[in-house]
Amino acid sequence: MPELLGFTGIALVALLTLFMALRWPMVGKILIIALVVRVAAILFGYFVAPLPDSHSDAVSFERRAWLWAEGGFLAALGHFTGPHSYFISWIIAVFYALTDRSLLMAQSISLFFGMGTVWMGWLLARRLWGQHVANTVGWVLALFPTLVLYSALTMREAYIWFFVLVALYGVVSWVQTRRATSLAIALLGFIGATMFHGAMVIGAVVFLGIVSVYAIQRSFMALRRHNVHLQSCAMLGFATVAFVLFVSGAITVPKLGSFENAANWDTVVSVIESRTIGSGGQLGAAYPDWLIPNSPIELTYIAPARVAYFVFSPFPWDVRSAQHLVGLFDALLYIALFGLIFTARKQIMRDPAARALAIIMAAYLLVFSFGVGNFGASIRHRAKFFAALTVLAAPALVHLMERIKRQPTP
Repeated sequence: MPELLGFTGIALVALLTLFMALRWPMVGKILIIALVVRVAAILFGYFVAPLPDSHSDAVSFERRAWLWAEGGFLAALGHFTGPHSYFISWIIAVFYALTDRSLLMAQSISLFFGMGTVWMGWLLARRLWGQHVANTVGWVLALFPTLVLYSALTMREAYIWFFVLVALYGVVSWVQTRRATSLAIALLGFIGATMFHGAMVIGAVVFLGIVSVYAIQRSFMALRRHNVHLQSCAMLGFATVAFVLFVSGAITVPKLGSFENAANWDTVVSVIESRTIGSGGQLGAAYPDWLIPNSPIELTYIAPARVAYFVFSPFPWDVRSAQHLVGLFDALLYIALFGLIFTARKQIMRDPAARALAIIMAAYLLVFSFGVGNFGASIRHRAKFFAALTVLAAPALVHLMERIKRQPTP
């Protein structure tokens, strides 16, 4: 029975993928290949050998889901967590309560969001850079090993990737059109991501800041013409209310807590110290101790180094076991990715939508660099932003590929 439920879930995702491939043939081949490699990863991990990172959190999430589902559907609904790391368990528990326990079925839900990530990444790139560049992005997202892996596990990453891309699609669309529907899509996407990881709310905060700046500019322009721009006033009012509620403590955010806690220096240092630990305690994956700031002044110049460690570690001098070589390979891919983003920096800065996307990504990387203290966790957490970073790097990647093709063959 568990295998039947699992294969049914995988089949439903496959049918949806086939429908999308037929409906949008320009991305059809990408979606089919993405599906094949992800299903192969799921089946390999289930029937042959465990996949990397398939223990610990993945097991905990699935077990909690079954515990909540044993009381039936209404009992499972009653375990609604709100924004919490176990929100994924609640989603799986609802499915378990309606059917039965099946790890394969739980993995098929991750598969659904993993496929959605490829689709949304392609849509975002097409909206920003056009069809040709979008196809390149689609192939990268379809085949990138980390994205394939977490689309096959009962982990939060695939869910978060999807909702982040939905949010960023709304951001890009809003910058280009200023439509209220795009604003709503962006906020809903950020809320969806925040349900699985509280720190993802940072994207919404930065986006509302961008909206506020735009609203203030438009309001001043309207006042100079002795008019009132109602839409800008409404957007500014919404952003102001959200900011006041957070600062007053009426709103708290998981992982970040209240504004008072986030602004308390002792709390910040305590969080950084608690996270700067080795993966498993024995693998030597911890960041160096000098990356723990001792004062607010140190925080300012340590921040770039922590971002570098978050995105590019382990460095060659950090490798102490064969297991770390996988992380080193992953880090080299991110070094290449940021090299492409640097190459495309002028094109990014000229485009208001791409610039907004880059600002949001910079904020995410900064915040997560202080919330992660070992490169074992870095590998998993930075994958949350790989799809969006690939979209930013895509113009330079396409240019590089075209230059390689034009090279004369010996």
